[in-house]
Amino acid sequence: MEKESLSKKFLDLLKQGWESYKNTMGETAVETLEFELGEMENIFGLLVLGSFIGFPSPPMQITLDLLPEMEKHFVLMLNKVDTAQSPLSDLLSTFDVI
Repeated sequence: MEKESLSKKFLDLLKQGWESYKNTMGETAVETLEFELGEMENIFGLLVLGSFIGFPSPPMQITLDLLPEMEKHFVLMLNKVDTAQSPLSDLLSTFDVI
């Protein structure tokens, strides 16, 4: 009788440990995927709008077709171009003061 309750407690403890491990790894995986997605969006933005920083740009028709999808990156790059000459402006834009 005691062996059965001891083994049941052990299995319950093992199950709790596994669930805890699974939840932790699931959260870490989601955070990692979100970070990777953000980095891929940044790379895509540089490939499409790379002419701002001197990369060769794709043909104009492709850039114009993708422009509605690239609005966020376009605004970000325009802001970077505006603050490129002033380190103080760049610092304030980082802190989102203005």
